[in-house]
Amino acid sequence: MKPLLGLLSLVSVMLLLPAHGQERPSQKAFKGMELYSWKDSSGDWMFALLPGTNRLKTEVEVKKTGNRIPGVKELEKSFLRLAEGELVLWAHRDLDGLAYPDDRTTADIVSSAKRAKVELHPPPTGK
Repeated sequence: MKPLLGLLSLVSVMLLLPAHGQERPSQKAFKGMELYSWKDSSGDWMFALLPGTNRLKTEVEVKKTGNRIPGVKELEKSFLRLAEGELVLWAHRDLDGLAYPDDRTTADIVSSAKRAKVELHPPPTGK
């Protein structure tokens, strides 16, 4: 039983490491990062993680094909490509076409950010 637990622990750690050849940046983004979420036409959660700016982004910009992150597991991988301690603000600022996940999915994302050592500011309660 102990060897199995050790193996499972090792596999879990390996899954959280950045992909081979990918090092995390040492510098945080100048204005942090912005996280956006929505459901696609199949009802699956999609995310976009974009550099922070002083301007409001459009729905088209956020949902652009190159910005899409499909699902929570891929989002966690994206968190692992950010600098440790990176600030990530998850707020849509009343942008049409976006939505926040249910509480359980939100909690999973918050946990993913913690494991990745990213400072996630989750959406406001009562979203």
